Amino acid sequence: MTQPTRQALTAFGGMAIGLAMFVIIERLVVPHYDFATPADSAIPFVPLTWPIYMLFFPFIIAMSALARERDFDSFRCAATMAFLLSFVCFVWFPEEIPRPDQATIDNAFLRQRLTRLWMMDLASNGCPSLHVSITCLACRMVWPTPHRWYVAATGVLICLSTLTLKQHTLADVAGGLSMALLCAGLTARLKRQEVFHGAT
Repeated sequence: MTQPTRQALTAFGGMAIGLAMFVIIERLVVPHYDFATPADSAIPFVPLTWPIYMLFFPFIIAMSALARERDFDSFRCAATMAFLLSFVCFVWFPEEIPRPDQATIDNAFLRQRLTRLWMMDLASNGCPSLHVSITCLACRMVWPTPHRWYVAATGVLICLSTLTLKQHTLADVAGGLSMALLCAGLTARLKRQEVFHGAT
């Protein structure tokens, strides 16, 4: 098995486990907090951004396949931290995410897609946004490649789609970005310690 294939499969497995835990926690917590602001109300609901939102999963797997081995190892460590810390936040600060009525969606195909999405992904587990955290970490993972700006642009669109699809609030997105920075920093520190101890 080649290294890109191994990394892609590892990412797929990790995402599957993380998604399963995410769904379980959603059904165990009772939302109490509402982090929505007037600025969130001003952001339009754009069902057409559903494909961009769903691009998240193949994006992470593709970036994992493209990354250098050491960068993927750092991503795997940081992403694991992000998942675990976010799960703690979901339990301690269960958020109720305001969502529009899917009956207002004119396009039948998108209405059906979003109805199914919201049946699985309940209106909770919002802050921090794992969609944002993992996307940012994936962009960081492949930053050394020549295609970094295309990757970054795709990552920005995926993050923005969490707002236009009303999957997250601005607070959730800010929390997701902060979580990515925290976990990336902790991972870098761990890697430096490994190098230091390996050299002594």
